[in-house]
Amino acid sequence: MAAKSKAAQIRALARRHTRAAIKVLSAIMNQSDGPATARVSAAQALLDRGWGKAVQPVAGEEGGLAVIARIERVIVDPQENNDKKPGSGEANRAHT
Repeated sequence: MAAKSKAAQIRALARRHTRAAIKVLSAIMNQSDGPATARVSAAQALLDRGWGKAVQPVAGEEGGLAVIARIERVIVDPQENNDKKPGSGEANRAHT
């Protein structure tokens, strides 16, 4: 069997500390006199790990953003560009 990659070894080592990390996060979250930002961050980390991150809307769904996509293939001839005046935009492109 192949040896574990460095990334897999690090992931396994980190996973061994899961219980301790959750205990620390929950202790920070429950500190009523602790900084609010630390408490919120700890709570968010616990929720993300326990329930997954909140679903982000995809374009076309209610409340989603419109998708604007443009795929363009541009072939530029270096010699042609030397003959055109710079900054003219469309003049610097050969369309396919």
